[in-house]
Amino acid sequence: EESKGKGEDAGAGDAGAGDGPDPRPAAGDSPGGVEEMHGADKPDREVQDPGEVVEQARGTGEKMAAAEHQDGEFYRPWDPKKVALVVLAYSDHETNRELQGTVSSLRELGKAALHDIFVSQEHEDPRLNTYVVGLQSQGVLKHIVHDTKNPRGMHMRERTALHQRKAMEKVFGDPAGYTHAIFFEDGVQLAPDTLDFFAAATPIMNKDATVWCLSASHELGYTEMDWEEDKMMRTSHFSGIAWMARKELWHELQPAWPKQSWIEWMNDRSGVKDGRSCIVPEVSRVKRVGNAVYSAEEARYDQYLSRVKLAKMPVDHNLFGDLEYLVKQNYDNNLAAQIKRARILGSTRSEVPFNSYGPFLIPYKGDEYRMFSRKYHLPDEVVDYEGLTVIKLQKNLILLVEESSQWLLLRPERQKENDPRFHHPDPLDPLHHGPPRDPHFDHGPPRGEPRDPHFD
Repeated sequence: EESKGKGEDAGAGDAGAGDGPDPRPAAGDSPGGVEEMHGADKPDREVQDPGEVVEQARGTGEKMAAAEHQDGEFYRPWDPKKVALVVLAYSDHETNRELQGTVSSLRELGKAALHDIFVSQEHEDPRLNTYVVGLQSQGVLKHIVHDTKNPRGMHMRERTALHQRKAMEKVFGDPAGYTHAIFFEDGVQLAPDTLDFFAAATPIMNKDATVWCLSASHELGYTEMDWEEDKMMRTSHFSGIAWMARKELWHELQPAWPKQSWIEWMNDRSGVKDGRSCIVPEVSRVKRVGNAVYSAEEARYDQYLSRVKLAKMPVDHNLFGDLEYLVKQNYDNNLAAQIKRARILGSTRSEVPFNSYGPFLIPYKGDEYRMFSRKYHLPDEVVDYEGLTVIKLQKNLILLVEESSQWLLLRPERQKENDPRFHHPDPLDPLHHGPPRDPHFDHGPPRGEPRDPHFD
């Protein structure tokens, strides 16, 4: 009973996220210890069953560990009042079903109540107003209505670019001083630990200048692949379905913000990304479920997004573990090790020998990627990290790499190909005299000179 009381006290500490007396034991204490459980100082009390003692001890320890996490900086990688949650609503849907589903999915996360939730509406619309104002009157969310004139007369690529810009201007210019914001399309379903993913990865984004966003969508995270729910990865691809940005990023992007096709602009490798990456979960925390497709190109791409697996098992952000492996140098070193030890397959036409162990490396040139993508039902658009596409099939890691990528230079055979000391000129080409001869790698006579019997 003493142990139970202490456990409840620790739980109360949890609810206050660090308020009230510190539930952690002092140095030398043994919370939930066997002696304490049996009440050695009260011999007249009934002795408990050993199994119950162990279970009580385990429960008390877990509660105290949770309280300790909540008291520490590790528990709060952000101040939730400085992280806005923003749903971008459009009036093209026949009903409010898509918006209602997204807002409901967001509110069900529990921790969302700690944040300010916004619904950003591109223009006045009585049907949307009725629903959103109703929630606003309950104190559930804040309502932003922009002054876009006749948005339905605009191409959807223009509308989405304009709406995204106005939403970011409004949120990051808010007197509340938001330092981060997470933007959601309407018509999406969220995993139970969506906010935990963002919370866990935020410290990496804040300290690694090569990470410019966090995205809850892994667009190669298909059901048939063997991704792990508590792992993350880096990608050069930006999806815009559910993503987080820092205020500093908006200040950088704002002057050059495009008038249309903002997602394509964000994916411009030679421009805005400037060699930076996004962090995504191996198993997506968001999935499109509504009719959020506005063009023929998106309709084709949506057939792949519909196969994306949504994480089901909630992972507390503390349980993602040490994420230092996502820092660029660590991440690149790990990929380099995989490339060096991978079994190289001849081309995208090669069959992956799933009955043996990987990883497997498949080089490709230009349109050859489509041969592989169609075989394994991947989108034609390359979703990669700096020229390297990573997928997992039947427990095997498969690495697709463009022939011009620097990643291939890590292979021993490619190092020889690019080292003039290993070049072998075509003997049928009389004009090809080859590279200068190196005495350390050449034990034959110079061309055109008599043979030396010592080398025959």
